[in-house]
Amino acid sequence: MQRPNASLASLFLLSLSVLVMELCLTRIFSVLSWHHFAYLIISLALLGFGAAGSYLTVARRFADLLGAGGLTPRRPPCLQRTGARASTAPHDEGDITLATTPQRTGLTRVLAAAAAVLLFGATAGGAPATTPTPSGDVLWDHYVVRSPATGKIERFWIGHRAGLKAGGAHPAIYFLPGLLDGDNTWKDALDPHLGKHDVVAVCPAVGGATWFMNSPAQPWMRWGDFLTQELPAFVESKYPVSRQKGQRGIVGISAGGHAAFYHAVRRPNLYGSVSVLSGAMELRGYAGAVGLDHWIGPRAGETFRLYAERSCITLAAKQQPPLPFALSLDTGAKDGALPQMEALRRILASNGLACKWHVGQGSHNWTYWNSRADAHLAWHAEQFARNRRESRFAEKTPVRTVELEILKGYPDVTLSEEALRRLRAPWNEDSHLRPVKTGGLPEEGAPLSQTDPKYKEAKFGADLTARGHGPGLYVYRLTLVASTPLAKGGTITIKGAVRNGRRGGILSVPAVALPVPAGEPQRRVEIRCRIAVELKEPDPLRGGIVVGVQVFGADGKPAGDPVLGKARPGTSRLERWPIAPQMKSLWTLALSGDGALPLAAVHEARLEAEPAGQ
Repeated sequence: MQRPNASLASLFLLSLSVLVMELCLTRIFSVLSWHHFAYLIISLALLGFGAAGSYLTVARRFADLLGAGGLTPRRPPCLQRTGARASTAPHDEGDITLATTPQRTGLTRVLAAAAAVLLFGATAGGAPATTPTPSGDVLWDHYVVRSPATGKIERFWIGHRAGLKAGGAHPAIYFLPGLLDGDNTWKDALDPHLGKHDVVAVCPAVGGATWFMNSPAQPWMRWGDFLTQELPAFVESKYPVSRQKGQRGIVGISAGGHAAFYHAVRRPNLYGSVSVLSGAMELRGYAGAVGLDHWIGPRAGETFRLYAERSCITLAAKQQPPLPFALSLDTGAKDGALPQMEALRRILASNGLACKWHVGQGSHNWTYWNSRADAHLAWHAEQFARNRRESRFAEKTPVRTVELEILKGYPDVTLSEEALRRLRAPWNEDSHLRPVKTGGLPEEGAPLSQTDPKYKEAKFGADLTARGHGPGLYVYRLTLVASTPLAKGGTITIKGAVRNGRRGGILSVPAVALPVPAGEPQRRVEIRCRIAVELKEPDPLRGGIVVGVQVFGADGKPAGDPVLGKARPGTSRLERWPIAPQMKSLWTLALSGDGALPLAAVHEARLEAEPAGQ
């Protein structure tokens, strides 16, 4: 006869072994799949112990049946204990009466508990290796780097599902945005779906309206080299990604779609799968516009040949089958880029080059592209699996040296000594001032009130003379004619927003208080400030843009320090400047802050440009 202590000892040893197994699993998976699954393993192990104990308490008959050879009643009988034996009272014809010894029951309960715990322990240990992380459980890293290839500061996101094996060789996909997109557009589109796939997503930023290519007109700008050389070397040195062509894909929308196809054709050893969404595939149609006048040149003469050479339509016409990559073309039925995509498809078909083709319900916007993000992720994952299965595109790129300097933030910029000197120079009469047209204020004046929301603020705009791709300093005088029904003095605040020629936001100027001196009721006064705009060296894209506002008193002397608005090198707003390098400004007047007038009106905003070098 087996002693009860033997059963307890068996239970203790089995439980201890399971706990040791769980402890080992937490260490193993914390290395293979990072720390996230360690908590999952422990939680499921505790659930296993609890579930096993609860099951045996509620249904002890289960353990008795295991010990008796597996007899199963038609329906669960009620257990009755009498003395040293357990039996069932007959209910109707077909019920079965069982009897076991207490010693055997204890041993089988130990085995049942061990089986349940081991079952849950095995589930906890095996889940991370085989079960994809739920959608949305994605880790993202943001980098700000200084690129030798582009000569400026670049930004990009790198994302992957939580629990990606640190020692693996996972596929990588590069996602290129459009010209006017922000840094987070692709990141936000991929975030709900990336957790379903074992891939690393790389999302570089806009690239300064370069169309993601090397510039033949500006030798310092080699964004194509950044994309195809520096960035992959950086990713492959810091993340567990494969260097095989068949495990590397590229996706692009709009101008980024053009770049995806362009680089895949020009560098056939890099990408095994390419997908284009709403691609601007005919570069000649954009010649001399949207920044290309700076990077390539005007739409004329010999320069126009450079556009033709870089057009995806031209490159496709020269291709012979087979394509060196799998290709997917995707566009909306109401997309302005649809004719270009159809032209590309026809050229490919005429040359016997196959591709996947999809036309969806949408137009040229992120509403459509967001709806297609999951489909393109899945398509690339299919290509990666096929390439592994069939050993397609297995050639590897060589290991490359990483030359990207990681920055902790964007460098600060400020006005130069010359700009500060001119900004704070005495307010003297000058007959050489050139008027700058303003608009937006009513002819009868714009009333301002602290309490009436209808008259909370007044706005006026002005197209400034600051423009171009090179450095420059532009200084303006702003005179406001204001009135107030009150005898007391106070202030009117002014703040500004600076945009490029396509009205893309570049920077904001914080609010600054303009003093209105005390005097007779219903008086009119002139309040003055000077505005300096400096496009920094060697050019605004690499050096930044600074706008300063200096307030002047009635005596013509500077009052207080200037207030600065900045577009720092590397920031996404500054990237919009090369697309349309002409400065537009919008100024807002309000009664806010300490010492503000309760009531006032602005009747005129007079802006004048000072001569250069004054």
